[in-house]
Amino acid sequence: MVAAVLAAIEARPWQTHLIVLSDFDGTLTPFDVDPAAPQLAAEVKRTFETLARNGVTVGLVSGRRLDDLDRRTQLLPQAYLAGLHGLEIRRETHEWRHPGLTDSGEIGDAVAAALARAVGHVPGVKLEHKGVAVTIHVRGVVAQCRSSVLQTALDTAGPWLEEGRLKSLAASEAVELLPNIAWTKGDAVRWIIEDVESRTGQPAWCVFFGDDVTDEDAFRAIRYGVTVVVGSRPSAARFRLKSPSDVAAVLARINPGGLEGSLGDDIS
Repeated sequence: MVAAVLAAIEARPWQTHLIVLSDFDGTLTPFDVDPAAPQLAAEVKRTFETLARNGVTVGLVSGRRLDDLDRRTQLLPQAYLAGLHGLEIRRETHEWRHPGLTDSGEIGDAVAAALARAVGHVPGVKLEHKGVAVTIHVRGVVAQCRSSVLQTALDTAGPWLEEGRLKSLAASEAVELLPNIAWTKGDAVRWIIEDVESRTGQPAWCVFFGDDVTDEDAFRAIRYGVTVVVGSRPSAARFRLKSPSDVAAVLARINPGGLEGSLGDDIS
């Protein structure tokens, strides 16, 4: 699987600018029952830095907030960081925010308080308050109770969802409640590709690694490049890897120069 992904990347056409983007949780780092625990491994950080020094554009697209993602990865400033599913994007000193996104945490505070009352007492539940968004994690909950906890969380958030003030996204053993803005990781990937092409004057060729259902929008957004899902769930991605360690192996062996040719065969 690693070899097939590498072959596809190395076969990218000449005179294209290589972009390597990835989700964070579950893709570059294994999942943890505590969402505050994951950190980018030092060797993966060095790999991204090596790619960047060799002319590859690198970046992360995550559901985490920008500052949280930055603390956990500490990538070079020229790396793109897209947080809150791409509603906020930063590269070096330049930061873009979706015009519909405000810093007001009033709704987030109210939802987080309601969720704490409704499901916060359940053993294993983790509520991740992101200011304008809240994620309910149930990976630490006993398996037979997870779906009912998530449904209770959605019922609790029902008034805000029905009013159109929030939207829900299903995630891996979690539900995310976000500002109801028509923007996805796919939109963020397109934004980054267009920005790279504007800066470099070259057509972009993008690789995206992701594990979550929220990464499907990113997979579908990429017209020229390679999409790779991590794990066993059904996906629109062209290729599949088993684990974050496989992603690290691919990243460490990417040849920035590439080879001209056609893409390899898909694998399942």
